[in-house]
Amino acid sequence: MSSNDVFAALDALDTAYRALDDLPLHELRPTDLRALVVRLEEMDKHVGAFQRRLIRRLVSAPPPAEFAGASWAQVLARRLRISVGEAQRRIVEAGGPPQAMSA
Repeated sequence: MSSNDVFAALDALDTAYRALDDLPLHELRPTDLRALVVRLEEMDKHVGAFQRRLIRRLVSAPPPAEFAGASWAQVLARRLRISVGEAQRRIVEAGGPPQAMSA
């Protein structure tokens, strides 16, 4: 598998989400809406599991040199525009090594 395969799959997923976003939900029956919520919840769990695997793999290596000694929590916080605490929580949830959270 190449990075092209991964990004092609993400592009397809992004296209599918955009198509879903453009659908007229007001035309769906309540039973269809409930089924949609359940399906999206299942998909969300799969995406979350994939993201945890990705983070676990990512933090198994040293942070990139361009971040000059920053922890992975700091790197993820900057890249994802989240707090360092939230980044650390995601790393721990992914099964990555806990790190000291220096600012």
